[in-house]
Amino acid sequence: MSADDDLWPVIPSDLVGDTLADPAVSAEVFSTVAALTVAIRENPWLSGSDQVGADPDWREILIPRGYGIAEYRISRRDHHVILTRICLF
Repeated sequence: MSADDDLWPVIPSDLVGDTLADPAVSAEVFSTVAALTVAIRENPWLSGSDQVGADPDWREILIPRGYGIAEYRISRRDHHVILTRICLF
């Protein structure tokens, strides 16, 4: 058993990929979102994240530094996280 067994791979949706690929997104914003995905990988039920609706595995969290909000879905069965949407401010 490796240390990676406790990590949750974070898979960006096409929408997230397109948003982050926009040349208007600064390197600082991109790096902040990347750091957030690392934190989600380590613990998808991050302190500061909120449940969306009645589903405890559908989460949203503010992107640090006031850059926006991220939504993601935890798949316990497949042991990964889908970063479904980011809305940059």
